[in-house]
Amino acid sequence: MFSKGINDTALTTEVADRLFSNITAANALDKSFLATLRVLLHKRLPQNETVRLTCRALHDSLQDITTASVAHSMSWFLQDIAQHQLSASHSIHIIYTKCADTGAKMLEIVKANAGKGKRYMGGFTRQDDLHIYYVRKAKSLFYTDETGTHTVIFTDKLELKQFHALQMMIPKYLPHLFAQSPLTENETNLLKSLSNKSAIEYETWLERFSMDVDIRSEVIRTKLAGFETAYERIRANELRDEISAHQKDYEYYLSMIRDTQHLLQERMYTLAGLEDAIIKQNENSELMEYFMCNKNLTILHAEGTIIKFAVHGYADIYDTDAVERYVANHDGFLYQQIAASITPVQMEKLYRAIFIDDVYKLRICAAFLVDMRKGLRALQHYTFSAESKTYLPNTHINYYGCVGSYAGRFQEYMQKRDYVGAIDQAVVSARNLNFYDSTVMAQFAHDLSHTDITCIETTDGSLLTPCEAIIQLEGGG
Repeated sequence: MFSKGINDTALTTEVADRLFSNITAANALDKSFLATLRVLLHKRLPQNETVRLTCRALHDSLQDITTASVAHSMSWFLQDIAQHQLSASHSIHIIYTKCADTGAKMLEIVKANAGKGKRYMGGFTRQDDLHIYYVRKAKSLFYTDETGTHTVIFTDKLELKQFHALQMMIPKYLPHLFAQSPLTENETNLLKSLSNKSAIEYETWLERFSMDVDIRSEVIRTKLAGFETAYERIRANELRDEISAHQKDYEYYLSMIRDTQHLLQERMYTLAGLEDAIIKQNENSELMEYFMCNKNLTILHAEGTIIKFAVHGYADIYDTDAVERYVANHDGFLYQQIAASITPVQMEKLYRAIFIDDVYKLRICAAFLVDMRKGLRALQHYTFSAESKTYLPNTHINYYGCVGSYAGRFQEYMQKRDYVGAIDQAVVSARNLNFYDSTVMAQFAHDLSHTDITCIETTDGSLLTPCEAIIQLEGGG
């Protein structure tokens, strides 16, 4: 069981919350439980039904619980549970203690007084098999109602690793939803990964499932909705104001009626054309389709005439003659700033493996801002998100903020209203390395030799750090 907090997942973003508005959580220790529920239930839960996870901490001291009556204690333990059951079709409640030594007492009181045949929670049956399963992972009691739609869990001193472990038996908490739809092999692997000491496998499975529900397409639709008609809408509003002004002029200056009427008619024809273009705009525009099909593009922000996005790909655009010339010179700029732990000979092997022999591919990324009115520029020193963690930022773009001649080409495409062609200039720029630029490439050599990013891709798709790649090249891996 891992104790790393899971809070940054594609299944719990603002967009995901809209997609899964019927699967929610309150006061959870992190977002893993909610993500796991959405993986398991998004195909099993009818659209008109809801699932809610609720966590509540009890801050009572051992003395408070010991001296209170059973009725008072159970009333406090079960506070708001009935209300939450009415507000959700299915629910999981986790009640845990915060003060030292109070957990055992709470479990003792609950076990003696709750469940079928007892005074409290008569409609619930205690699942002793779950209690036995979790006895070494978490001191807990589990109660599920007769319909198989609601489960209440009482546990002692809940920490992240116990919180993750409790997710492994979600099908037992909501048996009604799984009765006709058993777990798939991949879903079983996801739940098993929660018992690992590391969160890596669990996060990997979450990423796979998030791709299955196509959250990325929803992000693109949300961010780019109306983007390609932003200019038209802005201009249309401007033209409406102009029309209003010219109509007033017509009324007040009859002597200018001929010129004003001509101007009015011209503006109205233009507005009609713009409005017609807006109406005919497809929901999935060409630009949207481009972003959806190009998995190496990520929308960061889109508003008005501005869009920020990240590009991911391979550093595969460069002059091979320049590579041969400068890689062979150990006294040149490609070796001046490399890490002290790496020799020039080792660095040369890495350069050749990537840029000459195609043994490895270098993953690279860059971030850009495009403005339909002002053009293209690089986002310098950009802090990339987790989805870029296996890509090395392009030094020319991220460090120096330079996109070279691609900015001019971008403007040419924008003048033709070719948005896809314009964005593609940024994509090409991100993949480019100019080995003739000694200043940039010296910094690039520094970044490549010092980084611990797993940005080197082998022929079988495995990822290595540059140091790991050098070790492998020398027969050490």
